[in-house]
Amino acid sequence: MTSLKIGSLNCRGLSEEVKRRDFFSRYRKRYDIIILTDTHCTKEKEKQWAHEWGYKAFFSSGSSRSRGVAILIKNSFTFTIHQEKKDQEGNFIILDMTIQDYRLSLVAIYGPNGDSPAFFENIKGLVSGIKNSSIIMAGDWNVVQDFDKDTSHYSAKNNIRAHDKILDMIESLDLVDIWRALNPDTKRFTWRGPGLKQSRLDYFLISSDLEPFVKNHGYKLRSDHHSPVYLTLQFYNQIKGKGTWKFNNSLLHDMVYVTEIKNCIRETINQYSLPGNDLETELSVLKCMIRGKTISYASYIKKKNTKTENDLELKLAKLLENYEIDPSELLNSEIKILENELVQHREKIVTGIMARAKARWVAEGDLLDENSNFFTLKEFCEKYNLNINFLEYHSLLHMIPKDWKNLITTSEKITHI
Repeated sequence: MTSLKIGSLNCRGLSEEVKRRDFFSRYRKRYDIIILTDTHCTKEKEKQWAHEWGYKAFFSSGSSRSRGVAILIKNSFTFTIHQEKKDQEGNFIILDMTIQDYRLSLVAIYGPNGDSPAFFENIKGLVSGIKNSSIIMAGDWNVVQDFDKDTSHYSAKNNIRAHDKILDMIESLDLVDIWRALNPDTKRFTWRGPGLKQSRLDYFLISSDLEPFVKNHGYKLRSDHHSPVYLTLQFYNQIKGKGTWKFNNSLLHDMVYVTEIKNCIRETINQYSLPGNDLETELSVLKCMIRGKTISYASYIKKKNTKTENDLELKLAKLLENYEIDPSELLNSEIKILENELVQHREKIVTGIMARAKARWVAEGDLLDENSNFFTLKEFCEKYNLNINFLEYHSLLHMIPKDWKNLITTSEKITHI
């Protein structure tokens, strides 16, 4: 039995490419299933976003400036989708699915900002119609469960009729607010707004039959309006192997790495370029050495970046905890400064994420635009007067960056294939 972690977050728009790729990269590592609200995805962009995610994705799209929900699923566990229901306004997705041997309904919800009981009545009817006893519902509900425990600095209750309809749905579908069940008296907020207002708008409702499977549940504190909420369940799982290794093109802008690879090329050629050695063997050895050096260096950089990010997140989490206890403009200012530092750090590493994603597009047969930084294998061979049949036979990289000309110069024997 292994853990299945589900995350839910109002992402406040992912139409900007750098933010989206950074988001996918970070949350792909944290969760097996991600429920997103306020995605700002359009129908025309769904295929592109799914490809960037790299696994199975479901969308109910709004406009490029508002609404939109998505359910993103990794291939880290076995599942089957039986049917999908969604609205055309970007407010909900309902998946009738089997995870391992468990049939359940998974529901992503982005509640209306106004008092809209009809929206939740419709959700209840659609979920009831699927007739699964096991249900997981999550998202940004825009309605709190308990005004006294789930709000701070609110002057009056809002969305009262919608709140009553959610309570009716909880009773009809035998649902549980799992956070409140595990933390009956704790105040914890997922949304922060102007005037020091805070509330718990993001949460999971699960059917009572799933309670024994709950391993963990909580919130990840962050300052940009909404905090992620997660739920960890126990399901039997098949272990998946690693995928194909792909070269991180952004390393070619790292001069320390470039120097190391140039030295590696020279040393390998000096060691293996001997009378009697065939060229095919020399090329295979060189590829192996470059790959090994690259993996080792990339691993070092990844650990260094991860430590920096973790340190910043821990500092930010501490400030947010203090803010929840005693909110002030001074703390809010410190939070913003630290969060900007975290964003800047992530922007430094997102270039590599985009390069790898771009390489995958090409490797899978999609065309790049004319401003791409990549050559096709054929173009690379023509540029350097290489034997394309030889390289194809020996499975040289299917996509080679232009920058490789800085690593393999015409003065080095390896180019004379």
